[in-house]
Amino acid sequence: MDVIPELVTVLMPVYNGERYLRQAIDSVLAQTYANWELVLVDDGSQDRTAVIAQGYQDPRIRYHYQENRGQAAALNKGLALAQGEFVTTLDADDWYPPDSLAVRVAYLQQHPAYAACYGDGYYCYETGQPFLKFTDHMPAGQQGDVYDTLVISPFYGTGATVLIRRQALLEHDIRYDEEIVWCQDWDFYIRLAAVAQFGFAPAITIYYRMHEGGMTMTMPQGRRLESLLRLRQKVLASARFAWAAPAARSAFFYDWLIQDLQGRLAEQEAIFSAAPFGRLSAAEQSRLLRLTAVKYISQGVHLPVARRWLRMAWRKAPFDTKTAVVTLLSLLNIRLTQKVVAAWQDRQKRSTPTSPLALALPDK
Repeated sequence: MDVIPELVTVLMPVYNGERYLRQAIDSVLAQTYANWELVLVDDGSQDRTAVIAQGYQDPRIRYHYQENRGQAAALNKGLALAQGEFVTTLDADDWYPPDSLAVRVAYLQQHPAYAACYGDGYYCYETGQPFLKFTDHMPAGQQGDVYDTLVISPFYGTGATVLIRRQALLEHDIRYDEEIVWCQDWDFYIRLAAVAQFGFAPAITIYYRMHEGGMTMTMPQGRRLESLLRLRQKVLASARFAWAAPAARSAFFYDWLIQDLQGRLAEQEAIFSAAPFGRLSAAEQSRLLRLTAVKYISQGVHLPVARRWLRMAWRKAPFDTKTAVVTLLSLLNIRLTQKVVAAWQDRQKRSTPTSPLALALPDK
């Protein structure tokens, strides 16, 4: 597939985006880097999206309509239509500052070893007023082999901060997973990071609007969770994950077991039996077993299973004081165990800083 040198393809998937679409398109038109094409894929909109998009006469704007298939499918259609050496994205409710493309193109031109780079950005209220930098909320300045960090955190903030050499996508046949309806950019960049290096351009490259009509706010929690679980399974099955640092693998399993799979005992049990979990140190396996069990004990549910997992944890780390104490207490007095666990959790909660994003958007 031909790649036009120095051309940036901006992919914009749109579904009923009339409210903010003009601002998004206008922000592309206002770029100081003029060598771009905007591939706008209308994913079956039923509002005035088509009228607005087709009202622009700039030949660099290419409009394509398809029946509603979801954002990942729209992005894949955009990738199929892309002609540029570089590719990035922009949602229809967000917008670029004028030098967004220029900063990132210059960075990749100056750093040929990197297949992608990402910039900083701002979370904004619905009115457009910025309230928080991505780098005040996410790990900042990750560069080089970012895989270990990326499987734990989508540190780039939103996919639109990332500019990619399209040749890397073509060489490794990387496309969006259309079965993931939420967090598809995270899955996409994890797979890219498994084979390529990322750089960081320390400049504001996107304004990300938080509003009630956004996909994160409107998509049912169950659908979001199923997408996240598919992402986790894909990471676990990948050859690259086996080479991740022990701390990264432990953190990945912690998030999966303690947060994502709460109440899904069979799936938690399957992870404890999986070969990648078994490659963790015995002490780390014990810790994760204990923490998973303690979550249920604190809630007073699934106690027989929780006790069994605690015994497994104790066998793996017989000299770990916390594991020994909570295991013995759970066999003797479950209410006392719950009090001890509550005290531990309260102390941990006091030592953990509150997310600045949670403070800024307490109702979200």
